[in-house]
Amino acid sequence: MSVRREKPGSQPVLEGALAERGLVCRVEARAGLAVLIADEATVARLGSDAELRRAALALAREQGFTHVAIELRSDS
Repeated sequence: MSVRREKPGSQPVLEGALAERGLVCRVEARAGLAVLIADEATVARLGSDAELRRAALALAREQGFTHVAIELRSDS
């Protein structure tokens, strides 16, 4: 039986790397999950551009995260 330990990634470094690619957002770490909290325009870009999502995931993995989620907000 193996035990896998989840180490959270580096939030500030990931935020900076994403910003360099025009994705200005806040990152919250939840174990290996990076939650991207962004404005509506950035969420729309991520939703419509698969290559951009793959790039964001690659950057997150470089910083030790295993998964990325994009927070969707509702004003209602």
